[in-house]
Order: sequence, then structure tokens, then C-alpha cells
Amino acid sequence: MSGNMPDLPALAAVCRAEGATLYVDDAHGFGVIGERGPGESCPYGMRGNCVVRHTGESYDGIVLVAGFSKAYSSLLAFLALPSELKNRLKTAAGPYLYSGPSPTSSLATALAGLDVNERRGDAIRADLYRKAVRVLDHLEGLGVSILNTDRLPIVEVPLANPADLDAVAAYLWREGIYVTLAAYPLVPRDRVGFRIQLTALNSDDDIDRLNGTLTRLSERFPLRLKG
Repeated sequence: MSGNMPDLPALAAVCRAEGATLYVDDAHGFGVIGERGPGESCPYGMRGNCVVRHTGESYDGIVLVAGFSKAYSSLLAFLALPSELKNRLKTAAGPYLYSGPSPTSSLATALAGLDVNERRGDAIRADLYRKAVRVLDHLEGLGVSILNTDRLPIVEVPLANPADLDAVAAYLWREGIYVTLAAYPLVPRDRVGFRIQLTALNSDDDIDRLNGTLTRLSERFPLRLKG
């Protein structure tokens, strides 16, 4: 995952022209990115009501499958789609399958999360954006080749030598930095590395520690640089 948003309007236009239905998996972005407007607190937009609203698209010809797990920490997903497709996607949509069957407590935590989002979600998103920018700016200062230009809180860090991945993972584990590994063939050889996912609960001290660890890591294991 690049940490960037798709060109949803272009994709939707092609699908509508060809009479196709566009399937949108927003398992990561739902709750974080949302509709744009003059009152937004950061470029993530307002309300966290997903990438379709963020890009100003309508739901005509679009099926949305999204999860509460990333932003709301709730084992719950939903499908927004015409009823004739419901039975098909109930058995084929990954985020929905991984989230079910949802226990009653998941409904409670999702409702509580929606309440928090209504009261102070935009402030939380603004703070998350600020922290993501701190990490991305630090990597750019190290000269690292990063794909993330939309400043989303998912940051992939590529290694100059894919063979270093195991040693890099062990180093980060010892430093107490939890990441997701991006190994070949899951990613192209020139993008082998690791993915950092920032959350609203990460403090500025956490970001300081992460950035310091990334600097020390770059001194031990060469990262893929720009150019």
C-alpha cells in the first residue's frame, strides 16, 4: 500500500462507461479520510466517511465495503451496495468476511466510536495528520524514496537491499518498533521493506522514538533513496 488515495473519479468514469460496477475496499481509510469542505481540520477531510465522499464521487455504480476495525478498533464491517449484490459479496468481500460474525460487543464499540467521531473526530484526525507529516518529513530528510504523497498515516519504507529484510525486522523488534513487513513477491523487489502504521494513540514521544530509530536503522542498513 502506497499511502496514497486512488483516482476514484477516473476509475468510476471508466466503469460507468463500460457498464461495470466498481468495487471499493476502504478497510483502511474508513474513519480516517472523509468528505472535503471549508471547515475541515486537515487534508484528510471531515467525518471519516470514506474515500468515495473524499473524492466527491457519488455511489452510482459503486459498491463500498469498509471496516470499523482500523479506525474504531471494532470487529465489524459493512457493505453499501444494491440488494441484488448482497448475497454475492457476503461470501466474497474480504473485509466483510474477516470481520464476521461480529459479537454484540463489536456493535457497542462501533456505536461508541461513532459518538467519539461525532464529538471530536476532526480534532483527532488533525493530530494524526500532524504526526504522519512528522514521520514523512523525517524520511524525506533522510533522502528515502517514499511513495506516500497524500500524507496518509501508512508509510512504506523500502530497503536498498531486499536481502536485509530479516535483519531489519529483527532490529526493529529489538527496538520495540512494530511494523508490517513487505516482502517479495507480495511487493516488487525494488519496494521490499516495511510498513509503518501510525495511530491517534501514538504520542509525540512515540514519534520522536520512531524517527530516531529510523535514523539509526538507516546507518546500519541502507534504505532505498530517491533517484
